Amino acid sequence: MMGTDWERFRDAVVVLAGSGPLKQRLADACLKHLGGVELDALPRDVRGEFAELKAALQSGSRTGRLSPVAACVLKMSEAEAARHAERIVTIFAGLHEQHPALPANRSATLLRAVPNDDDLPAFLNRA
Repeated sequence: MMGTDWERFRDAVVVLAGSGPLKQRLADACLKHLGGVELDALPRDVRGEFAELKAALQSGSRTGRLSPVAACVLKMSEAEAARHAERIVTIFAGLHEQHPALPANRSATLLRAVPNDDDLPAFLNRA
């Protein structure tokens, strides 16, 4: 699936927030959404975190039908898996702060002031 790095991390976070065993969700998030993320394409603020995550998750070797990432995650403790899942959320938060389409102080609802009742359509003016 193609998309921006922000979308990839968002989708990974959605997987992490889902149900099922943490290690399975971590492996799925990484394999399905973060595999195509290039370190150099990320903002400098999150490159170090992502480099550490990538190194930790690719330290395993292919085992049978398991990918190196899946094999590595399978061997992790629950605490290690939780730290890596937290790192993904932290990176996403860093990307979210820099995402151009998401203004930090956007208003919840945009309203338009109507100067008088003449501008209202008749079906709205029957209150």
